[in-house]
Amino acid sequence: MAAMLHDVGKVAISDSILKKPGRLNNAEREVMKLHTIMGARLFSDRYSEFDEMAAVVALTHHEQWDGTGYPGHVNINDGKVLPGNEIADGTAMPKKGQEISVFGRLVALADVYDALGSRRAYKERWDEARVFEELNACSGTYFDPEIVEMFFSCIETIRSIRERYPDS
Repeated sequence: MAAMLHDVGKVAISDSILKKPGRLNNAEREVMKLHTIMGARLFSDRYSEFDEMAAVVALTHHEQWDGTGYPGHVNINDGKVLPGNEIADGTAMPKKGQEISVFGRLVALADVYDALGSRRAYKERWDEARVFEELNACSGTYFDPEIVEMFFSCIETIRSIRERYPDS
């Protein structure tokens, strides 16, 4: 359930960026990255385990296994870098490996699988073989290798879900 809310922070992003048909420029990309913090912020008053998981998923689903993702070590209340976690350019040090919640690592893979296999305003749908090739290529860099292995171990179930809920 929390995974379905991974991009909820996009409600705070302008449609001119969200629905742009081409690639985003650097400034637009920086604005888009804020959806992780904005989404987590929606769950800052946590009343349940669900609220906690939804905040974690929203915040961490763009962190990458090799430490090249975002938003990194930030305070979700103000978006500022947590003390001791600033890198040379002033941005937050990204989370890496086991620092990333398992929920964020799972949703990262599911999100990319869905995005690549779906048509978007800025790209056409990739065929399944190309999607699988990309997921395998990103194992150990973008994705936790164990999660990639688990993904492929249950691919028949994943395929049946995708067939049951096709893009509209």
